[in-house]
Amino acid sequence: MKRQADVRTRDRFLFWRTDFVGVAMMVSGALLLAVNFRVVPASPFVLARVLGILAMVAGLVFLFFTGAGRWLTWFLIPAGVLFTVGVVTLVLGAGMFMSPVAAEIAAAGFGVTFLAVFLTRRNQWWALMPAGAFLGAALWAFAGARFAVIGWHPVPVVLCVGLSFFSIYLSAIQKRRMRWCLLAGSLTVAAALVYLLALLLVRWMSLWPLALVVAGLCVPAGFFLVDWRKRRTTAPPDAGSNGRT
Repeated sequence: MKRQADVRTRDRFLFWRTDFVGVAMMVSGALLLAVNFRVVPASPFVLARVLGILAMVAGLVFLFFTGAGRWLTWFLIPAGVLFTVGVVTLVLGAGMFMSPVAAEIAAAGFGVTFLAVFLTRRNQWWALMPAGAFLGAALWAFAGARFAVIGWHPVPVVLCVGLSFFSIYLSAIQKRRMRWCLLAGSLTVAAALVYLLALLLVRWMSLWPLALVVAGLCVPAGFFLVDWRKRRTTAPPDAGSNGRT
């Protein structure tokens, strides 16, 4: 009986969410019809913002469904994706969706979405890897547009993926079984740091002829040093010192 009561409670919860979805769909459809038939005049600026709000509402609908039980927590992924798309469209507009700023916001939203999946289902450790990759992509878009030294080299992505492996190990209960994450994270972070060091030193590569100049100075200096030591070792003893002995 208790199980049936729980099922009825869950069904009532889902029915309320279904009613909410139906009302949201009807309102959205009526609004879009009014815009399409010029009943409500809307400029491209206003239309993009309306579409952004609708995408955010759709994301919230999926988010509401996650409260029905752990079997629907996977709805966090479409909820995060739709809400992120809505935020990008609402803030930047439809025409700027492929800009670096839009890429930063979208990648950050997707990364936070997978991070939320891990926080609600701690046994799904794999969600930390796409979370790290998306957050690294957001940092990549941010650095590529603002730091000419790094440019569009994927150093932030590689670095954040390596850090996600460390996060998997630190959040694991059985750390002995997840020690492979330490190896994978160390190799990935080391590759990112070597990549970054190569980018920082590439600007000095134009000074490589200076090595020829230094080598050209070292060759005669070396011959001079060898000749000086040879003359010092083969020099005759002082006559005054022979008289004293």
